[in-house]
Amino acid sequence: MNALKRTITALIITASIAATAKASTHKIEFEADPIAYGLGGASGHIAYTWKNERIQLGFAMLELPEALQENEAVGEKFKAISLKWDYFFGRPDPSKGFFVGPVLDYLFLDYRDNRGDEANRQRVNLGLRAGYKLDLFPKSSFFKGLYITPWVSTSYIFDNKSVELSGNKYALKSIKIFPTVHIGWSF
Repeated sequence: MNALKRTITALIITASIAATAKASTHKIEFEADPIAYGLGGASGHIAYTWKNERIQLGFAMLELPEALQENEAVGEKFKAISLKWDYFFGRPDPSKGFFVGPVLDYLFLDYRDNRGDEANRQRVNLGLRAGYKLDLFPKSSFFKGLYITPWVSTSYIFDNKSVELSGNKYALKSIKIFPTVHIGWSF
């Protein structure tokens, strides 16, 4: 629960910084991952943008569907607190376009086999993500700032040793590829 309190505090600090920004290119953004919600999980992110850069703090949680699990005999779920920095190429205002940047996640991982044995891990994930931010209604006054962002990341999970459940060892991959789509609103 302390991690959730720290996340909320960081979100409030980020919002405060954005609210006091003087330049019009400084904005605050809120994003969610509809795929996570569609799979029964959750995802929420807050970002601060300036010039051609964006910094984002987020929280996500999901029980992975069987098709996405590393081992068919092991159920996996995670919670993640993430920090992302994006650089928008050739744009003085990060309202749209291609971006790339590092991502740092703190992962709370839970594994369970079909016998009910559980293992919990906490790991750090460091990677690189790239995507495209598309302003959906650039000429609308009501929907101004609504955008969609498809992106993909490749990450390395540090200290990702195998997990042992009911006397069986299951190997875990250290390299993860994570594609998704976020929907957001920029203010």
